[in-house]
Amino acid sequence: MSSIPQTYTISDFIEWNHKKQLVLAPDFQRGNVWTPAAKVFLIDTILNDLPMPQIFFRTKINAASQSTIREVVDGQQRLRSILEFASGKMRLTLKAPKHKDKTYIDLDLEDQERFLSYKVPVVQLINASDADVLEVFARLNSYSVKITPAELRHAEYSEPVKWAIYEATRYWSVLWDKYGVVTIRDSVRLKNTSVVAEMFMILDTGFDDAGELKIDNYYKGRKSKDEAFFRPLREKLDIIVSDIIEKLGSDFADTTFFDAPNFLALYAAIAYLKGWMPDCRVTDQFEIYPQAIDWNKGTEALSSIAQIIEDNDKDQRYADFVSATASSTHRLSSRKVRFRTLVGALAYNAT
Repeated sequence: MSSIPQTYTISDFIEWNHKKQLVLAPDFQRGNVWTPAAKVFLIDTILNDLPMPQIFFRTKINAASQSTIREVVDGQQRLRSILEFASGKMRLTLKAPKHKDKTYIDLDLEDQERFLSYKVPVVQLINASDADVLEVFARLNSYSVKITPAELRHAEYSEPVKWAIYEATRYWSVLWDKYGVVTIRDSVRLKNTSVVAEMFMILDTGFDDAGELKIDNYYKGRKSKDEAFFRPLREKLDIIVSDIIEKLGSDFADTTFFDAPNFLALYAAIAYLKGWMPDCRVTDQFEIYPQAIDWNKGTEALSSIAQIIEDNDKDQRYADFVSATASSTHRLSSRKVRFRTLVGALAYNAT
């Protein structure tokens, strides 16, 4: 991936949009969430020739067709606002005191020209992969306070706990890019780090109630630990995820077991059977103990469960699992049912 800083005028963006060479909402972008006040304030910034932050594109160059498509990686809200005003669909308010009540067509010719010739700083990510795009987003999100709990943690912490989780998230990008355990859009908001944090927690403290507050507490509780503390956890995490992808990836990619809640339940079951998960509330008075994994028996059971869920079947064999999947998947009661079902399905000697 190469990144090229350049400047373009607003008239360039309008032209690309008309020619359908500008993609404002790729998978890794949020929807249109800016308030009208924020939009007007941006237009006022432009009309007063004040600077605005850089826009990041993924520029897809097709040498064969000699065409270029620009996907907005960061700056969608700004570009939407600019194009909305240019099309005459936005009327300025008191947030733009010099031009209050005006649309684009109401501006003086000089102001229209100022608007169209305004230079926007741009960084182009030439033919970048999804993994490259996520890496850029993660780095951008490191420099300021963010909205989601995962982003706040990423901005707040600089200790080894953060970097252990972050590095594992990057390393296992196939889980987000190919298998969709977390969507690209949610990965942009660093929600994939929450899933990886739970993978560490399962190996470190067990499989219990979940949620962002629990993850916050884990970061706090492990803030003083050094890199050496997380290294064996990471080694075990890598083995478990490798097993899941090797044994199930080709046949189960589109099933419930590659949705985050049941992926974590499956991960926890494997960790338990390998003897790598500490005693916790899901294993309290549990009659199956760590032992070898029977992948042949396990894949058959997992296939049945996945089909039942897909068909919304009332099959009683896995009714509790299906019911737990449909309920609050972060609660211990739901996790216990799904975990125990999966342990029984995978355990070599379990019936």
